[in-house]
Amino acid sequence: MNRTLPSMHRSWLLNLFFWCFLGLSSLHGAELKGSMVEQNATRLELAVMDATQKFGPDNLITAMTLMQLADFHLAMGHDQKADSPLTKAVAILEKHHGPLHPEVAEAQTKLARSRLHSGQFHAARSLLETVVTSLEKSLGTEHLHTASARINLARVQVAEPELQAMAANLVENALPILTKRLWPEHPRVAEANMLLARIQLARGEIEAASRAAKRALTIREHAMGLDHPLVAESLRELGRYHLFRGEFTSGDPLLRRAVAIMEKFHDTAPLELSESLERLAESLIAQERRQEAEPLLQRVLQLREKTFDKEHPALVKILNDLALLRFTRNDLPGAETLFRRSLTVTEKHLSADHLQVAFISSHLAHISWRQGRLTEADSLFARSMASAERFFAADALGLSDWLARLGSFLHKDGASAKADLFFQRAIEVLVKAYGKDHPKVMKIIQAIQAVQKTTPAPSPNPDPRQTDHTQTSKILNQPMTAPTSIPEPTLVITPPTITPLDPLSDVTVTPGEFSEVPIRPAWTPNQSEPESRKPTQKSTPTGFIVHLSCFALDSTLATTLTEKIRAMNLPVYRKSIQNGTRHFECVLSGPFARRQEALAAAKQIQKMGDVKNPLVGRETND
Repeated sequence: MNRTLPSMHRSWLLNLFFWCFLGLSSLHGAELKGSMVEQNATRLELAVMDATQKFGPDNLITAMTLMQLADFHLAMGHDQKADSPLTKAVAILEKHHGPLHPEVAEAQTKLARSRLHSGQFHAARSLLETVVTSLEKSLGTEHLHTASARINLARVQVAEPELQAMAANLVENALPILTKRLWPEHPRVAEANMLLARIQLARGEIEAASRAAKRALTIREHAMGLDHPLVAESLRELGRYHLFRGEFTSGDPLLRRAVAIMEKFHDTAPLELSESLERLAESLIAQERRQEAEPLLQRVLQLREKTFDKEHPALVKILNDLALLRFTRNDLPGAETLFRRSLTVTEKHLSADHLQVAFISSHLAHISWRQGRLTEADSLFARSMASAERFFAADALGLSDWLARLGSFLHKDGASAKADLFFQRAIEVLVKAYGKDHPKVMKIIQAIQAVQKTTPAPSPNPDPRQTDHTQTSKILNQPMTAPTSIPEPTLVITPPTITPLDPLSDVTVTPGEFSEVPIRPAWTPNQSEPESRKPTQKSTPTGFIVHLSCFALDSTLATTLTEKIRAMNLPVYRKSIQNGTRHFECVLSGPFARRQEALAAAKQIQKMGDVKNPLVGRETND
């Protein structure tokens, strides 16, 4: 068969390549300005229109132009704009090649990346599962592209605790194929080891995670040299594992070496440098070397301000961390300024009933109380409690845990009157939900009462409006009936953690990760450091949850879905996750004591029509 293109087609393709060159050439140079992005996107859109008119909407050349347009949007970070051209390209390729063709799988992988970054978590995972299945059938289970597809699927599965074991298995199966088809010290083998390390860390397997990260570091040092940015990434991860174990003498040199490497790339990789500085600052804070940590965090903020807009959600965590440091050294005006800026950013990108709002409001309230602004403090404390109660909804365990932690912190700092209000509300929530005689509930109540009996620090601003300490005993004397079936509470209870994710690539692995937005109060009674600094322990199941969906922060769908689930009298709450510059709001229902209850809730929610594939799994406390 003569496969030579007609001269008209050849001429048009040369013209297409010219337009694509204009649209894509600057991606490898300096960052595009807004007007240039629009111009180049318009050129590629014109190329798509031209191809559609000349060859028809179902032609392979049209599919090629659609892929070029999608690649441009993905490269510029406009993931939502890439969805439509990729969807059309997949349909064309499936029509011509069939659903199992590798070109279809490549387009589906890009579409999964677009949907993942747009908050369509389940849709992205479903596409990647399809890619793995089709490549196993068309290329075989031992093919390089099949192994890479498994890795991409694992990158998404690690976000769901109940799928982390499967994610680890996918990477472990892919590693021998990568080693055989490439070579043992290939950079992609190192990338896969880094992913495996993160999955193992998410599962609480710190020793195994450390070994995988060390393998990745060795490969990268041999393949790329001692001063490569990816070597710095491996050093950051290894330093992080030492931090979790409290091995600061081993971890700090690794983190300082990572910073030294990234200083050489501060112009081209400011975010990677900021991550290295932040990791080192975390280690110093854990060692109570706060004076050394603060300038590092200040520089992290400066680097991210240069990269992002000054009201970008990626700044919230670092603003909070800096504010907490200033609070500990009694720089109340400095801490208040940073917290208020963080609250402004949070309110812009998250809903008013998000726990991040409660977290920041509680600290602003405490600062106002310390400075004698009692009316303002009352208002902020009330807002903090209201936001937390709306966020946790029917999750009595999570709400009581949060209230008790905040009360402990306030009591320790001398605000015993305010602390008692939070303690009382925590006990009310527990007793109402589970009954005062449940043994685990009694343990929590006894812990609260033990804190109340301790002598608080001298109050810097005594509040004449003291709380009646007899309220606790009054609550416990009220007749309450415990429900017949409840999840087993523990002394430390939080909503399920969505484990860090990595962004998708086509058939390669790219570095980067999600990091959780801090949502807890800063300290517990016997811990001088923020909770986020404590070494993590292996996750333990506490109940069953239904993972519904994740949405982009600028979408109102998360709030709408939450209200619909709440109207069905089902427990519902939301969780924020962050991927560098991208943030998502995930909606979850639960916890439920038994899997059957969670499955019943999932079916009930699915009938509503807003959620196609609700996922039932274990809740974990981290």
